Amino acid sequence: MGMFGKLLLTIWLIGGTSGSMYLVGRRFVEMGSRVVQLHNETCLEDPVLWPTWLMTLVLVSCVLGLMGIVCKLKLFQWLFKILINLGILYVIAIMVWRLLMFGWLRKPTSTSFEEVYKKNSPLDEEFKPRLIQAMAADHEWEKVNECLNEIQFCEGARGPEKFFKKDDWKIEDFYEYFREGCCVPPQRCPKQLISLKEVSEKDDCMKWANATLNNPLQVKCYNCNSCKAARLATYQVDQDKVRMYTFLAAIFLFIANVFVSMGGFD
Repeated sequence: MGMFGKLLLTIWLIGGTSGSMYLVGRRFVEMGSRVVQLHNETCLEDPVLWPTWLMTLVLVSCVLGLMGIVCKLKLFQWLFKILINLGILYVIAIMVWRLLMFGWLRKPTSTSFEEVYKKNSPLDEEFKPRLIQAMAADHEWEKVNECLNEIQFCEGARGPEKFFKKDDWKIEDFYEYFREGCCVPPQRCPKQLISLKEVSEKDDCMKWANATLNNPLQVKCYNCNSCKAARLATYQVDQDKVRMYTFLAAIFLFIANVFVSMGGFD
């Protein structure tokens, strides 16, 4: 099985090298375009970095594995085995972390956001406490609120076009929840936001009314639960989109480990 395992491992590493180079390059282009377009505003952008590190680890392990086969260097072969096992442990750690942050069962992101935005459900009924504490807690939200005001997210010289351009559907889609949760009052709120009766002060409609009382033309409420839910939902969607990196890396690492055990370096 030595020669057969060596052939399979070589083919697998060549494919893994090209695939990981493509995925790492794609990640850098995606993150770079957001930084350039959005001026690296941390209140809007929360880059999910673990897929980049994971695919970089796969890329480095592939290169070391190929060099270990071609040059027959025990050091590269040993480093390859170490990185493969580290990668498997990294994937397991990511999965455990995701379970802690999002839980086994949770509502879909769109449903969670709509529950808070349209029905005024508390954040802790729709999102995990750990996620709220990390991104929407009172001490954290002061910085987010200040940042959103500084960049004039809902107003400004160019208005919504500053962030939402028809020819840039990726950016527009990425901030769909921000636009709705922070810049548009829920339909359940009275049209005359400044005249609310029998509404609790904790209700988002009252917060919207207070936020727009002095300047009704600039409709915004950065301190509303709907805006906080927008940030949580955006991060959650970004996490869901990059799950494929974990899936692809896990498959590659597992099969590479099998080929090594079959005598891929013999």
